[in-house]
Amino acid sequence: MRDTLRLDRAVEAVLTLGLTIGALLLLTGLILGQLAPLRWGIVALMLTPVARVVVVTVGMFLRRDLIFGVLSLGILLVLATSILVSLRF
Repeated sequence: MRDTLRLDRAVEAVLTLGLTIGALLLLTGLILGQLAPLRWGIVALMLTPVARVVVVTVGMFLRRDLIFGVLSLGILLVLATSILVSLRF
């Protein structure tokens, strides 16, 4: 129970941080009228769910929950593959 609460808090922290960084960058880009912060804000918001999956994957392996660890590792592999393919094309 304690491990689950700790993992939930870590996921919450990652999601909050990603949203905060993305929102601040978007707001900065809008206020200054520059494209670079806007683009980085969008990238930060897009990478936030990926960071969540990384935290969950590490958490599952630390809890020795191999089934869910391997499943989340597979999801992470799919996300990484889609990012690499999108960068290539």
